[in-house]
Amino acid sequence: MARHSKLLAALVLAVAGLAFQTISRAFVATGLNRREALQAAAVSIATVGSQAALADAQGEPIACVIRYGPQVLALKGAVEKGDMEAILKKESQFKLLNSYWRNDPALFSKYSTLSEKLLEAADEGKKDEVKQLYTEYTSDAVFQALQTPIKRNKNTMTMFSYGAGKSIESQ
Repeated sequence: MARHSKLLAALVLAVAGLAFQTISRAFVATGLNRREALQAAAVSIATVGSQAALADAQGEPIACVIRYGPQVLALKGAVEKGDMEAILKKESQFKLLNSYWRNDPALFSKYSTLSEKLLEAADEGKKDEVKQLYTEYTSDAVFQALQTPIKRNKNTMTMFSYGAGKSIESQ
């Protein structure tokens, strides 16, 4: 079914190209010759079957880590004290942070499962299990970059300030 729709779309594009050629001859002194029209039709047929590019290289995963990673890392004190309420309040941050791994199904499944187990253990009051799962969850290399603060000078641009055209003042 999909193959027929692609062929139909290619045929429609080819007919539209030929119709354009015919109409353009009425208004333009030079038109496409037969070879150019066939080449245009071949290019349109070739591009109909191609797949759309993935749009996941636009910074969403990194923005997710920058926004929600520090919030999850800030729970270390609550995990050490055994404050299960503070951990349960950050459930949405765990789920949003898990979307960082959405392009790698194995890692996404791993971290989604870890966060679900961590939240279930916190709900049940299992402090030792929460500590172990939190340590495992935050052992990923992506958290290492967040644990070391970056010293910024006056004109350092971050991903968030870059889109707004603003620089971050040194801290």
